[in-house]
Formats: sequence, C-alpha cells, structure tokens
Amino acid sequence: MYPYGQGAGYGYGQGSYPNMNPNMNYPNPNISPNMNYPVSPNMNVNIPVQTKMPNMGFGKYPKEEKETEVSPAEETKANNFLGSTDTLSVCPCPPGENVWASLVNPASSNVDVSLQRITISNMTCNPMVAKIYFKPTLPFNGKMSSNVTPADLSKNPPERPRGQIQYGILPNSPVNGTIAATRVIPANTSITVDLDGLWVIGQGTNVMVYLTAHCNDCNLKSVVSFEWEEK
Repeated sequence: MYPYGQGAGYGYGQGSYPNMNPNMNYPNPNISPNMNYPVSPNMNVNIPVQTKMPNMGFGKYPKEEKETEVSPAEETKANNFLGSTDTLSVCPCPPGENVWASLVNPASSNVDVSLQRITISNMTCNPMVAKIYFKPTLPFNGKMSSNVTPADLSKNPPERPRGQIQYGILPNSPVNGTIAATRVIPANTSITVDLDGLWVIGQGTNVMVYLTAHCNDCNLKSVVSFEWEEK
C-alpha cells in the first residue's frame, strides 16, 4: 500500500506525522511573545483591542462669534419721532383764509419718512374739515415747529430727526398736490389716523393737513400732531 514505506518521501519517519489536531493552540504569528495586549471581552483569542488615542486638540474648532442682533422693535424705537404744531388759530376766519400743517422730508435728508400716525384736534365749538394732500407745493410763509422729539429718550445726546413739521396760514387752497383723504372733525374732538408706515414720504416731498372751518364765519383753532419713522 505504501511502496516506499509509510511517510516515505515526506520527511517524516514512520508514525511521525505532524499533529493536525484542530484543538491545538497555535500562537498568533502577528503577536510578539513579549507584547501584552488586552483581550477582547467577547473572544477567546488574543486580538489586540484598539486603545483610545489621547486628545491632541484635533477636531476642536473655535466657536463662531455671532454679532449682536438688534431687534426690529429696538431699531424702530431708535428711528421714531413725534411732534406737533403750535396752536393753529384764525379768529374770526377771513373769507378763504385757512390753516395748514405738513410733515416734510427735506431733499437732502438721505432717508425715507414713514408716517405712523396723524392726530388732529378741533378746539372750537364748530366742526371743521381736514383734507390731506400728497406732495403739494409748500407755502413760502411756513414756520418750522420746535415741538419735535425722538421716541427713545434713553440716548444722550438724543437722535436728531431729519423730518420737519411746518405749519402756517394759507389763503385759498394748496397749490398742486393730490387730495388723499378728507375728514370732518366734530367740535371739541380729536381724531387719529393710524397709518402704520403705509404712507412713505420721499426726499423733497411732504404730506399736508389742510384745515377749513365748516362755515365761513366760524373760528378756526386746532393742533396737528405727527408720528413717523425714518429709514
């Protein structure tokens, strides 16, 4: 059966085959006998477990610094102004002589003026008529009101408005312009027109409140107030 004898030609003598028992514990050829690696807890074979690398600062990025944001409410408050005319009075009213008050945005202001509110007070015992004109020609005899203040009183020095309140006496009707609204104001009454910035006055233009007595021989006495935002 073995013509040359058992194991002939394979370098083994008779009965000297290598032990191929699968239960033999062969050493791991990848591990040096002097290395003491930790043993994986779920395995019975000496397999090196990756050790935790020290944190060398990699992967850390500087925190992004965010700019301080100003809320819309604070920004609006910083750019809001309000003011009123002096008392507008003609007693008794000469025929065709009336009073006016305008919120003016000068040509060199570099801002837009958004009207927030107009208040008209009738201080007589008779009704009066208020007509609101867009972009009329300003009368040459107008006076500028000093009764103007910023809405934010916490700043020192305070913000200075670009818009102006002008007022005066006007014979006949305003020149040019468009009548945008008409209101009848009862005796001894104030009315407020809330606009919420819908009316925007560009540079070099104005919005005028033109007041006439309800009858020709009636007194005329009123105060007009404006609130606006500059953008």
